Amino acid sequence: MINQKKIIEAVKNIPDIAEKESWVFTLDREEGTLFYSPKIIPSNTNLHQVTNEYALYINKNYEPKGVMVECYNGNFTKHHKTIEKISLNVFRGKEKVKVIDPNTNKKDDVTSLRALFEDTLIREIGTNLLPA
Repeated sequence: MINQKKIIEAVKNIPDIAEKESWVFTLDREEGTLFYSPKIIPSNTNLHQVTNEYALYINKNYEPKGVMVECYNGNFTKHHKTIEKISLNVFRGKEKVKVIDPNTNKKDDVTSLRALFEDTLIREIGTNLLPA
């Protein structure tokens, strides 16, 4: 069973951890899934569905090690129109898997996506956390 209070606190730390650990956005078009995480998610983590849209990779100390959004283009962006508009510019191309590194790619759209995604994540998990 996960501790909801610890999950909320962990999520609030994601912007700092993501910058420190150089998290990237990875869009898997075949799966329709967006990952915001290190390029390789540490093996000592477990994936926990925390809202209807977000799942978190966390370790035993409740340190966040990644975020997964299923049905990103098919559902998530339809509920988040601003993110949808930015995503269309950020994830251009036809690659099955597209990796965007906001730490090295400082284009306005990438920076905006990172800030908006993190803010949305914190707000929505704080208010929509699934019962433990």
